[in-house]
Amino acid sequence: MATEVVNLSLDLEGQEVQTVAVGDDMLAVGWIHDGNIFVALSRGGNHFQVRRVDGGSRVSLAFSTANRLHVAYEQDGQVLYRAADHGTHPADVPALTVDAGQNPKVVVDELNWAHVLYERDGSIYKARHLSGEQWYPSFVTRGSNVAVIPFYNERELVLWGKPANNYWFGLFLAAVENGQVRVFRYLSWFNVWEQVAAFSITPGEELSGAVGLDYHVVDEDEVWVYASWVTRRPNTAPPLPLYTQPIYEAVNPFYPNQIGNPDQIYHGLNAARWRSWGEPFNAGLQQTVNVPDPAGTIAFEVYGLAQMNGAADLTLRAGIDPTGGNNPDSPDVVWSAPATPSSFTRFSVSAPAVGGTATLFLHATLNTSDVPVTVVWDAAGAQNADLNNSSFEGPFSTQSTLTVPESWSAYYEDSGNSPISGRDVYTVQAAWSSDGGSSWSAATEVAANREVSGGTTGALGTSVFPVITTATEPPFVAFFYIYEAGDPPAGTRFLRFGRPTMIVCELGTSACDDPPGTPLLPRNVVRPSRQLLMASDPFHQERAMLIWDALQADYESKDVYATYVTVR
Repeated sequence: MATEVVNLSLDLEGQEVQTVAVGDDMLAVGWIHDGNIFVALSRGGNHFQVRRVDGGSRVSLAFSTANRLHVAYEQDGQVLYRAADHGTHPADVPALTVDAGQNPKVVVDELNWAHVLYERDGSIYKARHLSGEQWYPSFVTRGSNVAVIPFYNERELVLWGKPANNYWFGLFLAAVENGQVRVFRYLSWFNVWEQVAAFSITPGEELSGAVGLDYHVVDEDEVWVYASWVTRRPNTAPPLPLYTQPIYEAVNPFYPNQIGNPDQIYHGLNAARWRSWGEPFNAGLQQTVNVPDPAGTIAFEVYGLAQMNGAADLTLRAGIDPTGGNNPDSPDVVWSAPATPSSFTRFSVSAPAVGGTATLFLHATLNTSDVPVTVVWDAAGAQNADLNNSSFEGPFSTQSTLTVPESWSAYYEDSGNSPISGRDVYTVQAAWSSDGGSSWSAATEVAANREVSGGTTGALGTSVFPVITTATEPPFVAFFYIYEAGDPPAGTRFLRFGRPTMIVCELGTSACDDPPGTPLLPRNVVRPSRQLLMASDPFHQERAMLIWDALQADYESKDVYATYVTVR
């Protein structure tokens, strides 16, 4: 169950959301943008107080029970730290140097002191804030890709037959070393780290993100800990190039009131384009037209432009199918000479008519990865063909989730949705302990990018987060992750994109929902999502805060969505 989804809009392009923290009445989100660290605070409203904190490449946030926000971040190989009390933004407080290191994670103990875990030279360290600018660093273990959660043990601790304390601090840490996911427990009373579990990653697979952790106290004899992670087995026989759907849109989204992107308009005030961030495509626009003279010749011309950020194998061409078919791969299609024009260039083609209808094609093929490319078409014209919206200044409409010029239809080759063998396999693995981490189950598959029929679908996101609840009968654990590219329903051409997905398992068993799980929210609520974060609510162990990014309609700017989730 999710609460109302709140859009904490960022409206930025290219930011990487990295961390989220939940306080008593506050929410904090941290992200990186152009080499700078930004922290946004929300105090219960549908808006952020956004400030740049510092330059850096990684950031981690944690609230104490006193609502102090602790910030640890990496800058030029150094781990820095700031602490801001309620009402103060961390941008307004000075930074302290913790140690040399990377990938810091900050947590807070029962006395509200900060602990920062970080990596350096293939090892993991923990530094405890003593006072002032003093930190006490100590070696933890070998490993990398660190994930950590704090916990507080309220059971009475007895030493030498006498009660010694009834409230002490602990950590669970997961890290990767030599093909294993290793889990450690730290008990502050003893100041000891102990490895409590190790799980081998299957040969041929790779860990795709950090380990998700959750800790849940039922009573003094039943304390659950879950660790979960996603592995990827790479495609053994991928189709190359791996064509995907490009982004279709109007060149001038402000038409007709203002002008936008004038360098991509040949004539008038608008044009049509499609583009990708670097994924290959084999795509186009088509229109089936009436042919006034079935015994005559059809002529088609259009102006095309190719823009790219680097060298790429890209070709544009225009085509005519005089039979009126809609398959660009048909041998009936007559094509113009292919070209890659860096300025607007005329493409022309002609073909004898064979009936009362014909189909006109605008086509482009990109066979290179990792090079952003934009293809633009404008000022089309035809003879012996009733071409509509040739100037692309008519309305742009929605075709499924695409934005295309009226009277035209988009098409594209989708290699990832073809029945190929050896598609990438993504698996959600989990392991658990019911005694506070002393003993563990074996690693168990709880979800995958496979359907009940056994077919392999798209990709799962890199991170997975477990949320334990004992408020149900039987008790459950829910796993949240991004389902990045699920196959569209049969007969449709829905854009496959990421959205938060949940799979539920009975606590302490492998009895789970059918993979790949249930989308948490419908398609009309969120646009494509790539990054999912979760933060446990320190004041309500039955619920957690879920955060994800989502591309806006321009497929460049992003929103950040937030909701509380709980399993009922």
